[in-house]
Amino acid sequence: MVITNIKKIKEKEFERIKHLKNTTNVHRNRVSDNRLFWFFVLFAIFLAHYYLYVSVGVHLKGWQEALWLVMGAFAMMSSLAARRLHTPRRERRRMTLKSAVYRFGGAWNIFVILTTACMLIFRCFALDIRAAFLVSCCVSFAVCAYGVYEARTIRTVRIELRTPKLPDGAERLRIAQLTDLHISPFMLLKHVARVVDAIVSAEPDLVVITGDLVDGSVGDEAGVSSFYLPYAEELRRIAGASPRLGVWAVPGNHDYYEGFENSAEFVDLSRIERIAGEKRDLGEILLLGADDLDHIRKSDANPEQSVSEELFASLTCEERKKFVLFLRHRPIVEPSTIGRFDLQLSGHTHGGQLFFIPSSRHKIPGRPKGLRFIGNGSYLYVSNGAGFVGPPHAISRACGGCVDRLDSR
Repeated sequence: MVITNIKKIKEKEFERIKHLKNTTNVHRNRVSDNRLFWFFVLFAIFLAHYYLYVSVGVHLKGWQEALWLVMGAFAMMSSLAARRLHTPRRERRRMTLKSAVYRFGGAWNIFVILTTACMLIFRCFALDIRAAFLVSCCVSFAVCAYGVYEARTIRTVRIELRTPKLPDGAERLRIAQLTDLHISPFMLLKHVARVVDAIVSAEPDLVVITGDLVDGSVGDEAGVSSFYLPYAEELRRIAGASPRLGVWAVPGNHDYYEGFENSAEFVDLSRIERIAGEKRDLGEILLLGADDLDHIRKSDANPEQSVSEELFASLTCEERKKFVLFLRHRPIVEPSTIGRFDLQLSGHTHGGQLFFIPSSRHKIPGRPKGLRFIGNGSYLYVSNGAGFVGPPHAISRACGGCVDRLDSR
């Protein structure tokens, strides 16, 4: 394995961060930071509550009516309130107040929106209002219960690829991919422990993390919050299992949103090697990692190329003879790179997660999840991820949180 001077890596990384701050940074322009977005979200939730209240409110008794109004008002404000509730730096409980508020509010709002949608559909068939309401509630409850179950379920997805590029004596290379864990106060520590158990039990030769390991603010100027230290300790068990080719990670968009420096420090505390815009010769294979913005950032040496295209152009003839594993958070494939890697591992899409909520994750044509052959010897594998973003529901990704095990033979 080629070991590069750590000081030089950090200097290069800080230069890249400085460059990002001096250019248009898409990480600063996410939709959820826009107040207008939250206005429309709250307005839509309000309309759903109002429709159900007008439709069935006449059948409610005094205390039932009051309870409905209180729960509706609390749920509508829960997401905004949770963003502002302080998480104690020395918090050690499994469920924080912030997490409890957000989980209840998110679950209730999804239930109400689904119930409203079902009501509108059933009313088209001239169903009695009370019957339509009861059926809608049952359907919505079942869907929400399934969503919570899928968000908490961890499954190991096994993929096998055959390649002639492994060196003599290496009959098999097992790669464990972890992506989109989204560690935050909304995620229980035991969920992370179960993910780590799945990785360790797979006995991989190489562990890769393809972005969005954390979500939200991980710390402040003083460093990583002590709240996150137990999570880092859990993740250290992966390195403690001593996969012979190491544990490597590339950053995702959520690793940048609230400050990349603390996210990077959290990765370091977890004993995970960072790789972004670089290549590493691991002996048996060549590992390449892309930063989250490398597909839109232009190369300094050649403005006609992106930074990731420049990385592939730098490969020597000997390096191209090896099995090239490319890590990139978003499942974006630049045409000029096809044929220059054997396997690209990505995440980001969550398999859709919530099919009825518009998201950029649905706008990746033909590449939302799973394994695809994209031509000229190159494969793309997109994992559903092992965590969730937003409410702890996963309705459309069909196979829960994933720890992906890829065997190359």
